Amino acid sequence: MKKALPRIKEIRWIDSIKKNGPDDIFICCANSEERCKGTVERLAPKYKARSVFLLRYENQNSKKTEQHIHEMKEKLEEIGEVLEIYVDERRPLQIISEIVQSMGKHILDPLEQRITIDISAITKWHLLILLKALNLKNLIRNIRILYTEPEDYITDLFQPLSFGIREIFPIPTYYGNYDFSREPLLVLLLGYEGDRALALYEEVDPADCLLLIPKPAYHKEWEGRTEEMNVGIINIVGKTKIEYIHARNPIMVSQQLYGVLSRPEYQTYNHIISPLGTKPQTLGLYSYLSTEPENTILIYGEPLRHNEMFYSTGIGRSWCLPFI
Repeated sequence: MKKALPRIKEIRWIDSIKKNGPDDIFICCANSEERCKGTVERLAPKYKARSVFLLRYENQNSKKTEQHIHEMKEKLEEIGEVLEIYVDERRPLQIISEIVQSMGKHILDPLEQRITIDISAITKWHLLILLKALNLKNLIRNIRILYTEPEDYITDLFQPLSFGIREIFPIPTYYGNYDFSREPLLVLLLGYEGDRALALYEEVDPADCLLLIPKPAYHKEWEGRTEEMNVGIINIVGKTKIEYIHARNPIMVSQQLYGVLSRPEYQTYNHIISPLGTKPQTLGLYSYLSTEPENTILIYGEPLRHNEMFYSTGIGRSWCLPFI
């Protein structure tokens, strides 16, 4: 009998992982998006954690961000000891290593670890590095991953979600094996930042390109938005290069990536993948990469800045995501 795929679970109230005691560690991140508070606001009154790691980015100190941090700390201080950790957005390796090293000290029983991570506001390439570091320390098994989506994005073709590209770089710890005798296949997990996707395409100048679009969208009324926001690169690459992958379920994303990229016509290329889509898709990408596919590297296009006034609004639904 075929094993059923794990389902994502919407959560309105977040309790401890086990009923007989608190979580060891609760990790979350604050930024200017209101949805960064969503998971924290849905913690049950009796939820406790021995330690809380509240991440914040050094260069993000807008009034919105500071207000969100203040509100989150008020709630988090009720559930456990709060460690406020500053992350250098451009150079996160050192602090992520220190975070993971210190986590072992906060786990009561290594054989029954209880770690909850809210990924809603963690930068995607930082999330990938964090997951790799957790795996190397044998801390990734049985972790609980939570995610809160925004109520909506302000998508306007004349008001981009980000401006320009500061630099394009390989994501640390995901360099992979690169066969220089092979042509590059660029694989873009698309989101709402069409300018970034187009800049990556122009910089890499691949022999071929795949455009992976989230489907179904978070909401029915969002269907077609990704295509609209990426019309520039779609016109260049062609609609025949579009593939659809799940927006929310990481396990499905991992399987769909394997299904697409293992096709014979793509096996002769180096695969250069860039995660511009959803956070759950980034989890699925990690799961796919854990199978150690050959000739695969990850790249990221860092924007000059995000358009905070036209990014996301409100707090949407929260989910417990199946993982690994």
